[in-house]
Amino acid sequence: MKRAWALAAAMFAGAAFAGWDYETDQDKMTGKKTVMATMASTNSLALDFPYKGENHGHLMVRQHPQYGLGVVFSVDKGQILCRLSECEISVRFDESRPMKFSADPPADHSSNHVFLRDRTRFINAAKKAKKILIQVTMHTNGAPILEFATAPLVWPPKQ
Repeated sequence: MKRAWALAAAMFAGAAFAGWDYETDQDKMTGKKTVMATMASTNSLALDFPYKGENHGHLMVRQHPQYGLGVVFSVDKGQILCRLSECEISVRFDESRPMKFSADPPADHSSNHVFLRDRTRFINAAKKAKKILIQVTMHTNGAPILEFATAPLVWPPKQ
């Protein structure tokens, strides 16, 4: 099943699964191919009101004809503290030491996703990882850890 490219929280909403899901879609504006690898966290965040309930994290690696290569981290609901300028998130691949990644907020100022800056470093580490942990500061909810159990990322995906 193909999904349209959207960065809204609705992408992958409520779908918790293990491993990377690979998809190809056609960008309606350019008519060119968009390739994505997506994954939802195996655990759910326990956030305070008004973000209570099931709330997974999501990773997306994508090659888009207009925007190029990108790595996006998002949550179903809540506010990632990365408002007007760059922020940092911690990522741990398997049993390695945590790595800091700078991230940028989206142009639309939504607060539930960020774009990792060092895409190549993330992708190279994810190609070897069977487990990814991400710790990010959430508005009024500290810095919870999301867990992603996975097979190593295959990038670019085999067509």
